[in-house]
Amino acid sequence: MNTESNQTITIKIVGELTIRGSDLKQFFPQNVSAPVMPEPRESSKPITIETEDGLPRLAFSMTETAEILGVSYITVHRLIKRGFLKSSAAVRHKIISKVEIERFLKETSRSDYE
Repeated sequence: MNTESNQTITIKIVGELTIRGSDLKQFFPQNVSAPVMPEPRESSKPITIETEDGLPRLAFSMTETAEILGVSYITVHRLIKRGFLKSSAAVRHKIISKVEIERFLKETSRSDYE
């Protein structure tokens, strides 16, 4: 492949592509790090995150909830505004309970056979 060309290449992949880390250098220049995508969460697994002292977390900030759900902060904000997620009104900053996140995932998950 001519690396000096300014042509745009569009690649559409349907499915899964696995590339060894050692082969990424061929696709990305030295000064650019390869994108790292988070693993998708399975909604059927219970959320188990512990604090530093080993206690289970009962609630999460909006940023942490976004990370758990694999969405952006603004999406969590919109879900709360639309009533899909409920946050605690007891503290200054919005927190979402672990049970509420699990309820949201269960109620909004679609079956593969619908």
